[in-house]
Parts: sequence; structure tokens; C-alpha cells
Amino acid sequence: MAGAHELHELEKKLTKTDVGHKLVVPGGWLNEMPPFEGSSLEVQFGVLDDKGFHFLLCCSIRNGGYQKPVLQAEGWLKFVKYKGLKVGDKIIFRPQVDHFRETIFQVRAQRQNIDGHWVDI
Repeated sequence: MAGAHELHELEKKLTKTDVGHKLVVPGGWLNEMPPFEGSSLEVQFGVLDDKGFHFLLCCSIRNGGYQKPVLQAEGWLKFVKYKGLKVGDKIIFRPQVDHFRETIFQVRAQRQNIDGHWVDI
């Protein structure tokens, strides 16, 4: 990852599948994720939320053709439950490498308030 390219902020509005099963990741996000080693179809990485809580996530892809990346249920659903996420909420992954905690993203969750502004939850 170091020096390969500049990492970008990733954001996604959550769907029913995202909050109930696994986070379906846009294919372009694979360029921002840690590299898959060898023939592995999954890679684990850590994220920190705005309060400093650590979550271990696992991104997996399908073999062949369209890779259809997802963040697997185990770590992702812990984050969903912790934040009380709902359909229509938004998550933002901001690149923030912390070698001590072995994380590569800060993750934020947002919800629209009554005025239509996105606020952290």
C-alpha cells in the first residue's frame, strides 16, 4: 500500500443487505483495500471509529469473472449493531494508517437529521 497511489475516502449509503447481512462494496473500492495475497479471496483489515473503538473487517471477493466484493458479516455486523445503523444511513471510510493498531481506515457513520444534514452517529 505504501506509496502505490493516494488513497481516497470511500462512502456508501446503506441498503437492507448492508445492515442485515454484509456490506456490498462497490468494485472500485478494491483499489483502496489492502492487497489480496497470492490466490487468497479475502483480506482482513482494521478500522477505528470516531471514538477510537477498533473493528476487524474482512473483505472477500468471488473467484473469477465479476469479483463482487463484500465485507463479511462477522466484523461488519458488530459495527452495524454498535452504531445502530439503519437503511439509508451512510458510512465513510477515510484512509488513516495506524501501524500501532494495525488499522488502515477511520470509519464514520452518519444519518440525515430532520433538516436533511448528515450528522455523525
